[in-house]
Amino acid sequence: MSIIKEAIQEEPETVWIKFVDGDKGAFTSIYNSNVDSLFSYGMKLNSNKNFVKDCIQDVFLDIYEHRKRISAPRNIKFYLFKALKRTMFRELKKERKKSSLPEQGNLSFFTEYNIETKTIDREVEKYQKKLVAKIVKELTPKQQEILYLRFTKGFNYAEISEIIDINHNSVRKQVYRAIKKLRKDLALNDINSGVYLLLFAV
Repeated sequence: MSIIKEAIQEEPETVWIKFVDGDKGAFTSIYNSNVDSLFSYGMKLNSNKNFVKDCIQDVFLDIYEHRKRISAPRNIKFYLFKALKRTMFRELKKERKKSSLPEQGNLSFFTEYNIETKTIDREVEKYQKKLVAKIVKELTPKQQEILYLRFTKGFNYAEISEIIDINHNSVRKQVYRAIKKLRKDLALNDINSGVYLLLFAV
């Protein structure tokens, strides 16, 4: 079995310890396990593919160079998502030369379809999926981002509040308001109850 495959099968904490000790296989494992999710999230914040790729590379270069000084994260994926958003904000701020930009002020989450497609495929027919997509697009960018992180990526409220840098209670309120709107609009269109079960699986 290769070093990389062994690292993938190990607990994240063990992989991180090996990475800190300079194990290149562990570093590769962390990269391969998270790069696709990071790219997907980054592209929803900024549509410039090369910019997103560069920021992801910056994140991994940074954690590699400073691995001895970084405390072991409780959740590697959460740590990387937070680091990516912080890096993207910093780089955009440099590019636009607007030192007075508010925190997260130049990152606006956008997606054509936030709720995981594979899950929806099992719950509703084609025309119903289109209806859900249409309703979700009517939510604010912040609500879309929160729902994406909660339902598609599985982060809890505390983790989401750190990633997008808003109060923990505000995250809960945003989820409540978004789901309330979804539930109302879906009910008006008499959509299948399976979607309700999906939305409230928090």
